[in-house]
Amino acid sequence: MKRVELLFILFCCTVLFSCVNMETKKAAITVTIQPQKYFAEKIAGGRFEINCIVPEGSSPETYDPSPSLLVKAAKSEAYFKIGYIGFEIAWLDKLIQNTPGLQVFDNSIGVEFCTDTIPVDSTEVASSHIHFSGINPHIWCSPRQTVIIIENMYKAFVALDPEHQSEYEENYKNLLAEVSQVDSIFTERLAPLKGKAFVVFHPSLSYLARDYGLEQISLESDGKEPSAKHFKEMVDLARRKQAKVFFVQKEFDRKNIEVFAREFDGKIIEINPLNYNWIDEQLAMVNILSSEYAD
Repeated sequence: MKRVELLFILFCCTVLFSCVNMETKKAAITVTIQPQKYFAEKIAGGRFEINCIVPEGSSPETYDPSPSLLVKAAKSEAYFKIGYIGFEIAWLDKLIQNTPGLQVFDNSIGVEFCTDTIPVDSTEVASSHIHFSGINPHIWCSPRQTVIIIENMYKAFVALDPEHQSEYEENYKNLLAEVSQVDSIFTERLAPLKGKAFVVFHPSLSYLARDYGLEQISLESDGKEPSAKHFKEMVDLARRKQAKVFFVQKEFDRKNIEVFAREFDGKIIEINPLNYNWIDEQLAMVNILSSEYAD
């Protein structure tokens, strides 16, 4: 029996012996990734408990949640999905089927998605970093798309708790000002770098590259480990494009990263797109790019 089915049997059994809500506790919202938790906590202002499924250091495209996490999600008043990410594709429909009262809000409504090179189905997602239906899910890695994410969150909180709309609106406007400031910094500091290329292992910065006029060179080929041919092509492309930065994530294969690093004549920088401290992570990236590509 597949792991997904086993976990859901455990999950359903646990839910049967759990009360759905505890009167003494705040209502809960569950989100998929840590940056969503950061945004949601800012807007909620303490009125909701915010649970996050995927811990830092794990990939949301391959993560298998524990039954206890699924129970937490089932007890939530709502689930905020980020859209087209592996965990949600593999688990969210089953969670909804087993929790009929769970409200689901899509934080990606209104985003103009980047697409990968080939479409795939959800059966491939659980065992690789490949993206569902060719859609790149990393929308939170661009400040410009994050503006859309937090607007969707604000609307969701108002729908869930209209009595406190004015409070959510004030919190949302404060967060929007912060995110918009980060967007302005990106626009100003990356404008002179238009057309410059950087390298990543996994294409997590597609929206950043598109929105601010840069080029992303990804070692992954269609979400899978690079073949020797593709690897050589990317090394040659990085040299030809004079890429100076190679962004790596600790949850990805170090072997290929180390091999590429030996061939790459630039700086190797570890990033964490799933960092809860979204603003710090974004500012660190723009600082690296603007300093490494400064004339």
